Amino acid sequence: MKYLSLLMTVVLIITCLALGTSLQAQTGETPELLSLTDADTGLNPSMTRTARIYTNLMWAAYCKTDRRNPHKSKIAYDTLIAELELDSESPATVETDILSARGISFIYAERAALRFSKLQDITGAERDAEKAVQFNPENVNATWILAKIITTRFISHVERNSTNNERAENLKEDMFSTLNRVVELNPDHDEAHFYLGSMARDFDEPELAINAFKALTRIIPYDHRYHTELAKLYEGQNRLDEAVQSYERVVTIQPQQMNTRNHLGQLYLQTGDYPAAIKIFLTVLTSIEGTQNGHPDEIDAHHGISLAYQAQNNFEKAEYHGTRAITLLEARALSMRGGTRSSRSRRAERIALAESIREARYTLAQIYLRFNNPQKSIQTFAKILAADANDVQAHTGIGIAYQMIDDVPQAETHLRKAIDLSANHELPDAYNALGYLYAEQGIKLDEAAALVLRALKSVPTSGAYLDSLGLIYLKQGKLDAAIENLEQAIRYLPDTPEILLHLGDAYLEKGLKDKALETLENAARLEPDNAELRQKLDTIRSSR
Repeated sequence: MKYLSLLMTVVLIITCLALGTSLQAQTGETPELLSLTDADTGLNPSMTRTARIYTNLMWAAYCKTDRRNPHKSKIAYDTLIAELELDSESPATVETDILSARGISFIYAERAALRFSKLQDITGAERDAEKAVQFNPENVNATWILAKIITTRFISHVERNSTNNERAENLKEDMFSTLNRVVELNPDHDEAHFYLGSMARDFDEPELAINAFKALTRIIPYDHRYHTELAKLYEGQNRLDEAVQSYERVVTIQPQQMNTRNHLGQLYLQTGDYPAAIKIFLTVLTSIEGTQNGHPDEIDAHHGISLAYQAQNNFEKAEYHGTRAITLLEARALSMRGGTRSSRSRRAERIALAESIREARYTLAQIYLRFNNPQKSIQTFAKILAADANDVQAHTGIGIAYQMIDDVPQAETHLRKAIDLSANHELPDAYNALGYLYAEQGIKLDEAAALVLRALKSVPTSGAYLDSLGLIYLKQGKLDAAIENLEQAIRYLPDTPEILLHLGDAYLEKGLKDKALETLENAARLEPDNAELRQKLDTIRSSR
């Protein structure tokens, strides 16, 4: 005769009682259950044994819910298992007239949970969980306990040893295999998905982590933390469109998270969605400006929107927001001169703030370069160099700005300085700028070619660098090499009048007047007000 359904009913009743009112007597002592005997009940031996089993199960479940009695619960489970003779090696030897294999598995899993969570007996818990799975391979609770035990062992091993050993690899494989088994048995097991995602994230299994956190966003769709984790994983894999979607979900759930909005804006910049970037940065500024003046989120939003407007060729707004970011940063730096913080924390904050000011100034200086305002660019780069005379990027940028106003000595000085300061690092922009400077002046052409070739070694597909090399070869009279490099340059930067002008000159020197005329006409269409181009075109047409 089977009593499994009755057993499950009793367990359910006990669980409900544990979650409801307390069963303790008014004296505060834990009540003892009365044992049943044949004399008391008139039950036959089989029913007496069944009652004894249920009594132990009820007592074990009750004591388990009382924090003060985990050991009593353990004794009750021990008695119950002994009663059923579950210490046998094979399930086939267990008496099955009372409990099925699933019921036996349930009891082992309950004792495993007690041993693991309350008694800290990991070894005993592991044996019980394994036995529970042996009786019922589909026991989710037992598999979950086993997964937590293996995860605990793995973390403990990693903390004590390097992860690069056979033991660690075996534990990691078992951990992921068991966690995967849990979510296979119960696809909605949020704790298992979280364990799986977190461990996969931390131990270089990005696809496994992505799948786990994606499942969590399905199971608990309104928890922003899981969408954030998923977004970070996508971003780490350079899957920017998917990262954007996840961050959009985060700001929908948590609209007050301005730092997340700013980060989303930066991703819009990277994906080239400048209108979306501007929209979200403006949302941040609308929410913060006037209430938290100088807040880091406000500064980041000004910096980001400046870059977005720069990409949209809106100089006035790019300059305004770039300048505003610097003003707010400088105000924060000024306010830090007082205060009572420890010198170490203040020093760290000042260093971080100085780097932020430097970055904001560099961005603004680059905006001035892009929009052909070298004087303001020089003034901005000069402030960076006043704070750090060995800033390589600032020397490169100011050298290019001086080159734009034909101040050859200053341009050469700063570009040389940048190259000298970065002797052990590749600095392609500085190499190219100095090489182009010499090409324009028609001096030191061999050195100019060497400089630009070094720049191309770092960035072989740069149309600007290929243009510089083509111009150098043109000045050296190496017309075939000049044409070859300039034709490559125009493939990378097809609508650049300067490159077309150089290529037209090379064709003209080579005697290819028709090609020169076609190339220069294309350049003139791009720059109709260029007097130099019109003059060249008139000269070629009149000589045909």
